[in-house]
Amino acid sequence: MDYFKDFFKKIEDLIDDKLNQFECKLAEVYKPESKDLMTRDETAEYFGVSLGTLNNWSKSGILVPINFGGRVYYTRNEIQTKLALAS
Repeated sequence: MDYFKDFFKKIEDLIDDKLNQFECKLAEVYKPESKDLMTRDETAEYFGVSLGTLNNWSKSGILVPINFGGRVYYTRNEIQTKLALAS
């Protein structure tokens, strides 16, 4: 029985390792520090709304969030497009 536990633990470790590698590669593509992506706080401040309002906009599809690494980002391009449409 310990053989199977060890076997499944090794598989789990390999999967975790591959997922971490994949997340690192995605992080290179979607750099949060990049000016193209904004955090929830930055986006709420940009619009002058609360985080609750921003959450409601996301749920209703007004803004489409990018969920990455347990964090939520919005693209600056989408934000500017939404502002232009609202004007």
